[in-house]
Amino acid sequence: MSDSSQGPGWWQASDGKWYPPEQAPGGQAGGGSGGGATPGTLDIGAAITYGWTKFVENIGVIIVIVIVIFGVQIAFNILRQIITGSINSFFVANFVGFFIWAAGWFIYFMFSAGLIRAALAITRGEKPETAMLFSTDRLGPFAIASIIVSLLTFVGFFFCCIGALVVMFFTYFYGFYVFDKEQGPTESVSSSFNVVKENMGQVAGLLIILLLINIFTCGFGVGVTFIAGGYAYRVLNGEPVS
Repeated sequence: MSDSSQGPGWWQASDGKWYPPEQAPGGQAGGGSGGGATPGTLDIGAAITYGWTKFVENIGVIIVIVIVIFGVQIAFNILRQIITGSINSFFVANFVGFFIWAAGWFIYFMFSAGLIRAALAITRGEKPETAMLFSTDRLGPFAIASIIVSLLTFVGFFFCCIGALVVMFFTYFYGFYVFDKEQGPTESVSSSFNVVKENMGQVAGLLIILLLINIFTCGFGVGVTFIAGGYAYRVLNGEPVS
């Protein structure tokens, strides 16, 4: 990867960077772990392998980000238990508990931005940093997009929870579009919907495996799954993966 062409066959990607011929979409990616699939064709095994390999290479930074995210979630759950436990009214306690739960869920969305930034950096061939967890760049559009996704997910719960799963499925990549393409809230949600709609089978297969990884690791595999998601995002958009 370079800021300018280094010779014949070098090509410029949508990120403005120049890449060697072997990293062209549909070719072999450098390092033996990148986007060897043609644009729009996702190799699920390659995505998982890439996620694990890059997680191990950057384990220190990723672990710190994951610990902070889990710490915030645990803190909100403890706060909810303390506050609702001190309220005598069952209905009031549940009402207050719901809003604390919703606030905690939203905060999770905000901190997950750190993992998205890290995954994008890794797929660009850059080293992730713990500072990405607290960066405010593009946080406004991401917050609004997260609110939209949260509201749609909440509405989806009224449809036997299936609607919520459908929303989470089609909006999986919205954060990547916010930070990588600098898209607005509604545009990022729409872009995620479109890329998933055009690759439903591949994305469904990947997300099922990522979900199983998170379940069997009690959520601690989230570092691997976010990086694998970043890999999928690049490949499905026909972009090179470092």
